[in-house]
Amino acid sequence: MTEHGRRLTPAAAPGADRRPRRRSTLPHFPGRPLNQTTRFATAALVSAVGRAAAAPLLAAGRDPADILSGLASAGRRSPAAGADTAADGAAPASAARRPPPSPESLAADCRRFGIDLHLPGDDGFPASLTGIPDPPLALYARGDPRCLLRPAIAVVGARRCTAAGAEVAAAIAGELASRGVVVVSGLARGIDTAAHRAAAAAGVTVAVVGSGLARPYPAGNGRLLARIIESGGLVLSEYPPLTGARKHHFPERNRLISGLSRGVVVVEAGERSGSLITARLALEQGRDVCAVPGSVVNPVSRGCHRLLRQGAALVASADDVLEALGLADCPVLASPGQGPAPELQAGLAAVLAVVEDRVTTIDRVVDVTGLSAAAAGAALVELELGGFVRQVAGGYIRRPLV
Repeated sequence: MTEHGRRLTPAAAPGADRRPRRRSTLPHFPGRPLNQTTRFATAALVSAVGRAAAAPLLAAGRDPADILSGLASAGRRSPAAGADTAADGAAPASAARRPPPSPESLAADCRRFGIDLHLPGDDGFPASLTGIPDPPLALYARGDPRCLLRPAIAVVGARRCTAAGAEVAAAIAGELASRGVVVVSGLARGIDTAAHRAAAAAGVTVAVVGSGLARPYPAGNGRLLARIIESGGLVLSEYPPLTGARKHHFPERNRLISGLSRGVVVVEAGERSGSLITARLALEQGRDVCAVPGSVVNPVSRGCHRLLRQGAALVASADDVLEALGLADCPVLASPGQGPAPELQAGLAAVLAVVEDRVTTIDRVVDVTGLSAAAAGAALVELELGGFVRQVAGGYIRRPLV
């Protein structure tokens, strides 16, 4: 709730529509690890036919390699697959269209560019994305996915921001990162870039991009992308490594930015800003939305003011954000002016990594982590206070970061 007793709802959010959104349809992969051939065949299938078509096929236990062979024999190809025309000038309009990648070419590209493939059920697949509408079926990553075991907050906003807006975004993101929060954004120019730079300097940040990781967009942020990885962060994409940026990729990636996050902070947004799409998606996913007010004569503040009128939490600092999202007293975060406690973080992260969506006993935590029963119990209590796990009959279960 906001201080006025109202909460921004998906129906009230800018850009909201009444169309039903597809519910989570993550396939259940076998309990045994998939071999590399099947893993890359799965990713190639998703690229070839799209998430909507691939999800029921994989959920039914169909072999992705067999499906791909059938498609090749029939000469079928997804109309949207492989189109490599870039958005916003990322590549010339004459750029050649690429056919959907084969499993072999995907594997080779990932090796060549140091990219990891994560499928649902993998340790590196973010748990917070498993329950969102239209979840990803394959993610390409560079960096350390373990950083997402910590609370994450998205900071997004206008590409054509003001200097003051960039300064506010940097101040909020830098302070959040210094307190142990993972700052999530989209690597775009403007507010995203300011947030990533400040967060990477103070802590950890995660970028979700609208292109393949071998062709990051915008190209001018290549050095920033490297800094994100070097500082212990993560760069994620749904798209095969050599995929160029396209206009429709950006609203698609926005659902991942919000899905990874406990809440979304919007710093400067015009009336038609893509950040308002991220805010709407956050609400549909059960996340909270915060907005930074600006000048009433500044066009890039109109979207934020609209969010505020509709019930978004008004924030102007990292403390405001933590208070609005219920994290002000979170025990896994550092206090203002203090550095994070690495030993505590590592111990809690190790325990959290053991807790699953089904009931996990304290004995299981003890066996896997090597902690004493008392230490494991104390860590579970702290994680429960922080909103990461919930105690149930027989043990604990992981809670989505919402």
